Amino acid sequence: MIYTTLRVTETIFAFALVVMLVVILKKKNIVSSGDLKSYSKLMMTAILPAVIFLQLSHNPVNGYQFILVLIMFISGVLSMIIAWIAGKLMRLKNETLGMLIITSTFGSSSLIGYPLIQFAFPGNMEAITDAILISELGVGIPIFTLCPIVASYYGSGSSGFSTMLQTLKNYVKSPIFISVIAGLIFSQFQTIVKNPFLEPMWEALRMIEGTLTVIACLMLGLQLKFKSIGKILPLFLVSAIIQIVIQPFFASFGADLMHVQLLDKQVLILISAMPSAVLGTVFATQYQCDSETASELVFLNILVSLIGIPLVYYSMFH
Repeated sequence: MIYTTLRVTETIFAFALVVMLVVILKKKNIVSSGDLKSYSKLMMTAILPAVIFLQLSHNPVNGYQFILVLIMFISGVLSMIIAWIAGKLMRLKNETLGMLIITSTFGSSSLIGYPLIQFAFPGNMEAITDAILISELGVGIPIFTLCPIVASYYGSGSSGFSTMLQTLKNYVKSPIFISVIAGLIFSQFQTIVKNPFLEPMWEALRMIEGTLTVIACLMLGLQLKFKSIGKILPLFLVSAIIQIVIQPFFASFGADLMHVQLLDKQVLILISAMPSAVLGTVFATQYQCDSETASELVFLNILVSLIGIPLVYYSMFH
């Protein structure tokens, strides 16, 4: 247990060091924020789908693991309710309230979660499979469904049911969702998966998998913008407490209630404690839901997670 805690802490800080290196490179104009869109497309259309398909194909999923997905989903919904209550008590305007809800719940499980699980549990295929299922089904689907609905309801821009439906359709057609389905199907035919003629393909996917952490760090480093937090400090505190304290607590309670095994609970807690998803800013912008504040909260949540995630993990498993 102590080893795993140290591994999680080391991973978070190692991740932070690489991100800071990217920030330095950006200041020296070696890399540019203008490249972020290209890296984002590369991550979403190639790297993440490759990792998801590779891991799911080689690790057949059992019904027990879908309990983790359900716990994650319920934890996120309960966290949205807490954010709504907090926003009402703070008497926030609708646009800011909607922004607070979508940036304080379902976190950046793919961008940060996958590299974290890979390095915190090196070579543990069950942990990686858990992370993929929780991320893509328990986090990804709600982000593409519930978050647009909330942003649309509280935002001041034109939206409507057709826009939200189109968002869901785009996700269903995305390489990430397709890779989840394909991986789940392939996992049921291990004779085919282990065919030696397919080994070059699997090795190619493993090579792509090796770029995941670097590209994730690169994207985060390019996104970071250092600004004063004085004006949004109350919102930041509420968002951070929900993201790093309340949601992991809900996940931990659900895991204990369902008698989840220790490894599965560890992965579940880590994924539930991920900082705000960058997609929250995207939806806030699309539906005119205080997008400027959303980007600042996402950035600050990423920073506080560097210390918050190891503390959450340590407090819950010691």
